[in-house]
Amino acid sequence: MGKWKYILFTALAGLHISHLSAVSPEQTNLGILIFENKENINFINVCLSNLAPPQEEAAAPAAGAPPASEPPKKNIDHDYFKLLKEANQSDFSGNMWYLQSNYTYSFRQLRRAQGELKNIFEVVLQKYIEDSRALLESAAPTIIRSNDSQSKALLRLGFRDLRSAEDLYTTGLNSSPHQFRYKLKLYQEGILTLRRAKRFAILSMIYSKTPVEDKVEYQYRSNEDLKEARAEEKQRNYDKVRDTLINFIENKRMERTVQPPGNPDAKPLDLLEQHDDNYGFITARRLDLLAEANLMIKETEGAKRESVPPVPVIDDKGAVTYPETPKK
Repeated sequence: MGKWKYILFTALAGLHISHLSAVSPEQTNLGILIFENKENINFINVCLSNLAPPQEEAAAPAAGAPPASEPPKKNIDHDYFKLLKEANQSDFSGNMWYLQSNYTYSFRQLRRAQGELKNIFEVVLQKYIEDSRALLESAAPTIIRSNDSQSKALLRLGFRDLRSAEDLYTTGLNSSPHQFRYKLKLYQEGILTLRRAKRFAILSMIYSKTPVEDKVEYQYRSNEDLKEARAEEKQRNYDKVRDTLINFIENKRMERTVQPPGNPDAKPLDLLEQHDDNYGFITARRLDLLAEANLMIKETEGAKRESVPPVPVIDDKGAVTYPETPKK
């Protein structure tokens, strides 16, 4: 009998321990949402930082003049920063409630951040479609009239990716309005596809401007040359394309900026800046908008949003006023 009591006691103790260490499904789902929001914010931060206006460089002081006492003011007065700041604040408030184990309030704020991120991704994808089409269409006339099959093949691949991204954008728009996660997945894939389309556009421009004798398929290579090429450390694609772009721009083979065809009022596209964005880097003279948004986080914003609104007061004339909340 003592043996059975021991077995029963061990089983009950095991159930008690497993109950204490178990994680509720609600907590698990919120953990997934927190991780996805973080990944989406970091991803879209690069896009927004590159789309934002460039920062003004500090003017060099005149000879004999004292150095400037204050650095130039940061240019964050634009919609890209405002959108990211709002989403970042909602995500932070959701994380604060999560740490306090208030999962209801946490879900509200995290879900709100997810919806705001969906809107941001949608805006960014629209801009990327415009820029990708501008790059491809500006390269098309010269390449189509040439007899260079490689440039035409690269251009064809770029237009293929552009069509794929437009389909992803349309699918996201036509999906259920509240399927934020599904829309975000589609829009992120569309942005990555358009980055590849822009890479093909830039490569087609470079290849069309490359002299015949410098093209790989027209160069003679012995077996010894191939062995040496394998032994050498390979240069990253990013550095290789950037070096070629700088070389061609300095030698006047290519223009650094591209004017979108059919839209003379549009802002010209800088090929070097586009190249940085294609590889996920924040380009020169741009602020890291997420770092700036983190400096403006309000720790009490989450509690303020979830607080009970003040009761309106109606006077004899029917005017509605709201009493001020007493300061603590």
